[in-house]
Amino acid sequence: SSDLEAGFDDLVAMTQVKLPNRAKMELARNYWDEMGRSNIKGMHGPMLGQLVAILDLDTRIENTVWESLALANAMTAFATTRRYAWHSVGALGVIELTAPGRSAAVAKGLQRIGLSEKERRYFSLHAVLDVKHSEDWNREALRPLVAEDPARAVAMAEGALMRLRCGARCFDRYRLTLWE
Repeated sequence: SSDLEAGFDDLVAMTQVKLPNRAKMELARNYWDEMGRSNIKGMHGPMLGQLVAILDLDTRIENTVWESLALANAMTAFATTRRYAWHSVGALGVIELTAPGRSAAVAKGLQRIGLSEKERRYFSLHAVLDVKHSEDWNREALRPLVAEDPARAVAMAEGALMRLRCGARCFDRYRLTLWE
């Protein structure tokens, strides 16, 4: 990811603005975990940045495939535009729901190419931590928000589906690009 791209922590922080208290608190707990619970070495963004450096990836925007840019733009638009707040809650929720399997697969791939446990830490951590995050997100954010106003479910589902579709396009492109 580019230094200019919003990370999950930033998206959660922007999404929680003006949410009802119970959901806001769940997003705050999630944010606190993303921030390493105040331990700089535990911050998730820098952990991912270390892996980018280890793999010597070129993250300049001009070298980023459009599918990845579209995903980042959609997530940023949801989180920064209040009329799409419920879309953002759904999109972030589906990230938490799908992250454990995705992260475990990436961690296994990184192990196959010889990276140490410390170097794989970002993905190993998310393979486990996001199971609880997803359960908590569903119980403390999604369900109460929909119970308070069932119309929110449509926007949340749309956000989740858009995130899933953007993610699928990214993975299709990555496969195409990496297997050429």
